[in-house]
Parts: sequence; C-alpha cells; structure tokens
Amino acid sequence: MKPQTDNKQPGRMSAWQRWGGLYVTVLMLLLLAFFAYHQWKNTGFFTAKFRFVEMVALYLPIIISLVPPLMRAIQGQRNPSRPVEAASDVFLAIGSIWLRSSFPFDFAHLADPFPATWHFAFTWLTNDVGRFILLLQIVVGFISAVAIIATYYSTRREEREATRTERQRKDNP
Repeated sequence: MKPQTDNKQPGRMSAWQRWGGLYVTVLMLLLLAFFAYHQWKNTGFFTAKFRFVEMVALYLPIIISLVPPLMRAIQGQRNPSRPVEAASDVFLAIGSIWLRSSFPFDFAHLADPFPATWHFAFTWLTNDVGRFILLLQIVVGFISAVAIIATYYSTRREEREATRTERQRKDNP
C-alpha cells in the first residue's frame, strides 16, 4: 500500500508528510546532543577506548540521518532522498560493527545526564544490552539499505513508465 500523496502530482508528498517527517530530525538532534553531553562532561559513559574512529562511527551515521528528512521536506518527494537514506543505514551498520568490536561504552553511566530520580528507569540498559542493540543496528541497517535501494529503483521505473505513458497520450490524442 502506497502512502497518500497530493493528488496534483504522483509521487508528491502532502505538506503534513513533508514537515511531519522532520520529527526524526529533532529526535536525532536530541540523540546527538545526549551523546555530546556525555563526551563533553566526561560522565564515564565513554571509556578510554572512545577515540577519533569511534567518534566517527557514532556521530557520522547520526549526522547523515538528518539529511533525508530535510531533503523530503524541501523537495516534497521521497524517492530522491532514498539513496542518502540507504547510505545512512550502511554507515549505521558499519559504525555499529566497529563500535561493537571496540565497545567504548560503560552503560552504568548512561543515565548520568538525567536527574537521580530517573536513573532507575535506565538500570536495565547494561553493557550486554548495548552490545545487542549494536548487533540489531548492524542487521537492520544492512537489510534496510537493501530494501530502500530496491524501492528507489522500483519507484524510478514506475515514474519513467508513467512519464512515457503521459507522453504517448499527448502525442496520440
């Protein structure tokens, strides 16, 4: 089932879809700020193993993930942003592979930026859970990238066929 779009042009997103997707950007900026706070305040969440390569592996996928929702909001179409979205998922998977192997985290300090009364809500997030989350990101990142690229090419083919059909209608009244 295809998402609803404006009926004016096929493939166009409605204003709500265009701007509503920006919530992902806000969430990713909050996540970026959360990790940056840990690093800036030296809370102990990042261990001595958290060096430049680990910073790139953590922050780059977050930064790249900001681009597709912005592209969709500006262009009003999903398909042009799909290659960047797929690249973001690949970077997430590769970064997660690196972070899982080096594991520069101490999840006992994950809740440190929050008030002490909130810390109990994070006690279930142990290092083992962190490693599992990274494993999920690896699997889901690669699968999602393949699915997004398949959708990208499928949509391009449909758009070309629709354009070809429209030209034929104009040429043969």
